[in-house]
Amino acid sequence: MTDPSGGEAPREQVSAARESMPKGRLTFRTVWGGPSPQAGFIEELGRIKQHVRTVEFSYHFDLFLMVGGEITPVPAPSGLRTPRVFLSRRTVTGEIRISKDDVSAASDPVAFFRQTIHVSVADLIGRIAARDAAFDADAERRKIAFLIDDEPAPGADAGPAADGMSR
Repeated sequence: MTDPSGGEAPREQVSAARESMPKGRLTFRTVWGGPSPQAGFIEELGRIKQHVRTVEFSYHFDLFLMVGGEITPVPAPSGLRTPRVFLSRRTVTGEIRISKDDVSAASDPVAFFRQTIHVSVADLIGRIAARDAAFDADAERRKIAFLIDDEPAPGADAGPAADGMSR
């Protein structure tokens, strides 16, 4: 290829593997199990989604988030279930289940919500690192540090329970 001046245009050396590497995202599919303990959670998940919308991860994280309630309870303990890493597709999946009982016992339910998501995604990052030697786990962990470093937005606390009793 020549440039307009007639000389050779320098070619950029880019490996085919790197060029074909998809840009991963952190996405959530969510099920809310009833009217409580969702107070503050729906808004907080919206803020989390907004934050990660433009963050590029090395793998695509496809997470199913289930927050228990009266209609669909989630048995304790809260945390990651069914983690799977697909190296060839550069995808990781898992279920993050949050128990109504665990939320009820938490002194700050929204912080508990954020912490549970952080621990679950960090666990998935560790699982990728154990199988992919080229994966930079520290860089990926920095991308989710906001979950425990940031304070939840004002007014994002869970407030009183739906039954009118304070927690």
